[in-house]
Amino acid sequence: MTPRARLFANLGRGALALGFLAMLAAWISAMTTTGAWLGFTTAHWFADATVMALLGIGGLVDALVHARTGE
Repeated sequence: MTPRARLFANLGRGALALGFLAMLAAWISAMTTTGAWLGFTTAHWFADATVMALLGIGGLVDALVHARTGE
């Protein structure tokens, strides 16, 4: 694997991990009586999880492209 592909693979994995943590935070905030946790609403946590998941998928696809082209 090339260094550039390795970089984007690690960035994609990190973004997916953060997306998973944001999804857990959304679940926790939905269980509270106020619908907020750490000052953010459930909808905000879900939006964060969606964005992080899309960034993670994009990073992993980019890593695949760089690995195949040998850059």
